[in-house]
Order: sequence, then structure tokens, then C-alpha cells
Amino acid sequence: MKSTLKAYFDLVKFRLTSTVVATSVFGYLLGCKFNSTDGSFADFSWPVFFGVFVGGLFIVFGSNGLNQLLEKSQDSKMSRTQSRPIVEGRLTESQARTFSLACGIAGVLVLLFTTPLITTILGGLSLVLYVFVYTPLKGVTPLAVMIGAIPGALPPLIGYTAATGTIDDAGVILFLIQFFWQFPHFWAIAWLLHDDYQKAGYWLLPSKGGRDKYSAFQIVIYTIILIATSIMPVVYGMADFWALAGVVPAGVLFLLYALKLRNSLDTADARKLLYTSFLYTPIVFLSYIIF
Repeated sequence: MKSTLKAYFDLVKFRLTSTVVATSVFGYLLGCKFNSTDGSFADFSWPVFFGVFVGGLFIVFGSNGLNQLLEKSQDSKMSRTQSRPIVEGRLTESQARTFSLACGIAGVLVLLFTTPLITTILGGLSLVLYVFVYTPLKGVTPLAVMIGAIPGALPPLIGYTAATGTIDDAGVILFLIQFFWQFPHFWAIAWLLHDDYQKAGYWLLPSKGGRDKYSAFQIVIYTIILIATSIMPVVYGMADFWALAGVVPAGVLFLLYALKLRNSLDTADARKLLYTSFLYTPIVFLSYIIF
């Protein structure tokens, strides 16, 4: 029983799922705050909050499981994925398919019964885009990263619409922050795992030269765009001026590591950039919430 549970745990990538769902929770809290007259959380609802959390959790479970099912052949070729449960036979394809589809459907139903319809639509769209568009494109074109950034940027908007029932300027800005964050984040991963990705036929860095100056330059450019986008909630009055106390240092640190990678092209600097990216969104979103 313990080994079976671990296999399902590995299938849904629980640690990755928790970080994705956290952005939905941040989006919900920001939706409550941005749309109140005094910056409070007066519209907060525990049933909706738990709906966003649980529904999001199951949708990401389903997405991750179906992703592994579709990529079984490629996963078997890469060192970092050869121990995944489907590849190792710890779960059959039928078990993985049934469990993942059940999770995805359950997640959509939870959103349907606890949140506005637009939230449910966005939740279902995120699953479809990630599994049936982004996943097949990974082996075809580096533009898959841009396509994958769309479902990856939906969680904060999903949380936001659960609070507001609509997609407005503030919701779009939250989407854009998460959208542009994914490029330096994912390209840092692609930099570290470039050789491994090549074994499966994936080319995910923006340059045909792989770990070259152009790829690093693109990371710098998207980091700058991310920082500019992250300041927009303050500029438009959605967050207090003091939110910059968190946003600016986080952005400066992110940019410094991006520039350092641009100069060195070293995988050690790519790893530092990746770790910095994990800190960025929690710091920025918490800054909006606290201030």
C-alpha cells in the first residue's frame, strides 16, 4: 500500500502541484483585496477559498498525470524522468489514465459548484492547453514554452475570478506577471537539463545554439519585462506604494542573476537563477497582499 501511494504521489508531482495551487490562492486573496473599497478582505468566502484550493489541486493532479502518460516514451530516455511511476511500471497506463482523468474531472466539478462559471472554464482550459496542446508541442518547437506559459499563467487568474466573477484589468495583470515569470524560470530549467532534454528530442531553449549568449540574452529581456509588469499593480493603484519594498528587491535580485548567467553561461549560475525564480512570485504576491 505504501509503495502504491508513493507511485500516485510521484504521478501527480505533489511538490510542483503545491506551488501552482499557491498562486491560485494568492490570486483569490488579491481578488478580494483589489475589489474592496478599503483594501480589506471583506468579500472573502471560506467555501470559495477551499473550492479554489481543492479544485485547483485536483486539476493540476490530473494535468501532471496525463502529461506523464503522454510522455512515457520520452521520459524513459531522460535521466531525471526514468524513475517516474509509469516508466518503471509501478503504475500501469490504465491506472494512471483512470486516476488522472478522475482527478481532472473532480477538480472541474469542485470549481463548478463553488466558484463562478468563468473560474470553472479557466480551470478546464488550463488542463486542456497543458495536456493536449503544450505537451505534444514540446517535441516539435521551442515555441512550446510560450504556449505552455498560457496554462501556467492561468492559476492566479483562476483564483482572482473566483473572488470577482470577471476578468478585468487587475486579473489580466496578474496573468501577465505569472506569464512572463515562466520564461526565465523555465529557461533556467532548460539550461540545466539541456543535454537530458536532447535525449528525448526536446529543444526548449530559445536559441538553436542551446546554452549560448542569445538564449541568455532572452532570459535577461524577459526578466526585465517581468519586473516592469510586476510594478503595474502599484502604478494602477491596485496595490499600495509600499508593495515596492518587496517587488523591487526581488526584481533586482532576479535580474542580477539573469545578467550573471548572460556573462558566464555557466550552469551554476542557471541554478542560482532557478532558485531565485522560486522566491520571486511568493515575495511579489505577498507584497501586494500585505501592503
